[in-house]
Amino acid sequence: MEFLWVEKYRPSKIDDCILPKNLKETFKQFVQSGELPNFLFCGTAGVGKTTVAKALCNEIGAEYLLINGSEESGIDVLRTKIKSFASTVSLTDAKKVVILDEADYLNPNSTQPALRAFIEEFSNNCRFIFTCNFKNKILEPLRSRCANIDFKISNSDKPKIASAFYRRAVEILNAEGIEFDQKVLVELITKHFPDYRRILNELQRYSVSGKIDSGILINASAESYKE
Repeated sequence: MEFLWVEKYRPSKIDDCILPKNLKETFKQFVQSGELPNFLFCGTAGVGKTTVAKALCNEIGAEYLLINGSEESGIDVLRTKIKSFASTVSLTDAKKVVILDEADYLNPNSTQPALRAFIEEFSNNCRFIFTCNFKNKILEPLRSRCANIDFKISNSDKPKIASAFYRRAVEILNAEGIEFDQKVLVELITKHFPDYRRILNELQRYSVSGKIDSGILINASAESYKE
């Protein structure tokens, strides 16, 4: 069975996540405390919001429920999945966390107001981590009940993050036995930076031939022309 590389190589610890130093230190402090607040992670696609949410749960030993807001955005999701999960105590006494991915897709007239109430109702038993691309699409009463963290990469951090992307990509390509041209790899990373998910998906797609070389850039240009 073929696994998506973004899942196969998803970091399970904060230390292994590719993040600016200040963000990584912030999350490591939460891990050390063993306690999580409700979070709202905001940032562009592929910068590690969901990966960090999962890694936090993994490191503090929390049970989590992951729901994608772009696929399940109605109030019925709350009444079934979320409420049944959040209202019960873990059999192993583990903390419980609901991860709502792409929360900016959640209905602002029904689902988001209900979530605000759920955060308060289950505060003793469950935490919520929301991820979004656009913070302004999250209701203010919901934002105010969360620790807001922006996954921004400053200009000074960009070279370090890009280098970390390159090193991780090299590790993955070597693990998969894929030959690669260093210049082509750098160009592909530069093209899609900082969307690490897109970078990995593109590498996996073009690695079918067993190598990453200048041919993929020609193919990519041809595909772009067709579009």
